[in-house]
Amino acid sequence: MGTNKKATELGFYPISITYVKELIANCEKWEYDNKTTCKYVAENVIEKLEREHDEIPILPSLESDLISIVHNMLNGRGRLRIKIPFTT
Repeated sequence: MGTNKKATELGFYPISITYVKELIANCEKWEYDNKTTCKYVAENVIEKLEREHDEIPILPSLESDLISIVHNMLNGRGRLRIKIPFTT
C-alpha cells in the first residue's frame, strides 16, 4: 500500500472492522438472527459515524452497503477492512 493516509482523506468512511466484529459478537451472544444482526450493526455503525464524524455525509446507500457486508461476513466471507466511499 505504501500510504498512511486516513480513510477519510481517501474518501472512505472510517469504519473499524474490529468494531463491526464486536457488534456481531454481541448479536451472537444475544442470539439475534442474521437479518436482525445485519440491521443492528448497520444502525450502530451509522450512529457512531454521526457522533464522531459529523462532517462526513451519510449517503442513503450506506445502510444497505453495511447490511450487505455484514451478511457476507456472517456467511463466512472474512474481511480485513471495510472500504465504503462517501463520495458519489
